[in-house]
Amino acid sequence: MENYPTFTAEDFIQDERFRRWFLSGYSEDDDFWQDFQQQYPERKTVLEAAQVLLRALHEAQSFPTSEQGERMWTGIDKETQDLFLSGIREDATIQQRSAAVRPLWKWLSVAAAVLLVAGLGWVTLRKANQGPDTYSGNPPESVLTLVEKANESGQLQKVRLSDGSQVVLYPGSRISYANPFEKESRKVFLSGKGYFEVVKDDTKPFTVFANQLVTQVVGTSFTIDAFEGNKSPSVEVRTGRVKVFTLEKYRDSEQGKPEVMVLLTANQQVRYNVASSGFDIGYVPKPAVIKAPEAHPDFYFKNVAISDVFKTVEDSYGVKIEFNEALLKDCRITAPLGNEPLFRKLDIVCQTVGATYEVWGTRIVVSGGGCK
Repeated sequence: MENYPTFTAEDFIQDERFRRWFLSGYSEDDDFWQDFQQQYPERKTVLEAAQVLLRALHEAQSFPTSEQGERMWTGIDKETQDLFLSGIREDATIQQRSAAVRPLWKWLSVAAAVLLVAGLGWVTLRKANQGPDTYSGNPPESVLTLVEKANESGQLQKVRLSDGSQVVLYPGSRISYANPFEKESRKVFLSGKGYFEVVKDDTKPFTVFANQLVTQVVGTSFTIDAFEGNKSPSVEVRTGRVKVFTLEKYRDSEQGKPEVMVLLTANQQVRYNVASSGFDIGYVPKPAVIKAPEAHPDFYFKNVAISDVFKTVEDSYGVKIEFNEALLKDCRITAPLGNEPLFRKLDIVCQTVGATYEVWGTRIVVSGGGCK
């Protein structure tokens, strides 16, 4: 089977099996598609959109010339804007359209828009040659005019937003945002990599749309690495708590459905596998101290019980360490760990008591060891 559960409407339109089913009047291969819809009910709206678009193309029979197309597009822009302001959500893009001949499926959007304007029902519109989960497919989440900042230099570039939040934009990256933000939300659209320091505002969540991921916070600092085409976009949290959704699950939550997301805290990261639609959660490569150790300044331990050492490390880095307390209850260590990175600290402590450790997701598991 093709990877149908992840297909967009445009993917279905280009799929021979789907087109054959549609053009046969839903008679050929009907059992397969009925079973598919029962197994993946959440894809029903995508299939419906594909059918509307394909029907529009089939009835249109031909494509307009580039000159005719530009005239049509001007009219459709006005019609879809009017529809949007009337409360119909438009899933389009803010990307500047060129005068070049539009690709095949863009004319599908034109045909579908004509059907919509004529009152033939719901359809999701696409106006760009990229999918809905890319940078250019996300900005329609906002109805305001968006400002774009692009870092075309070879150095980091700092962008200050209207609420005082700051974004450090990496080379080759760009963001779009409303200036000022909307009254009830703060939405930013990222392509590439950016480090965010968000000013806290409990009444206005800060949301970043980037390469199939939606990251939402009220005030924290985090990094998103989501260049277009990246098959494993990631989010790393430096401080605070962060929610990470897939774009589809975020939109579900906006419609009142239960939230399905990953909740990250400081020093945690998540990678999204585009191919498998799965999340891989763990610690960032170099966890930072989020709380200075008060009882043992500078991580200087002198004849300290191993349980207290692990507790200090847990509190300072926001990590979870599991160990056999009975096995290590008699262990005490003296060690000036200072500025050593987290995992080097654990290396030293474990070697001192003859133990080893492994990292399993967001769990650090210590095995073996013991003292007499």
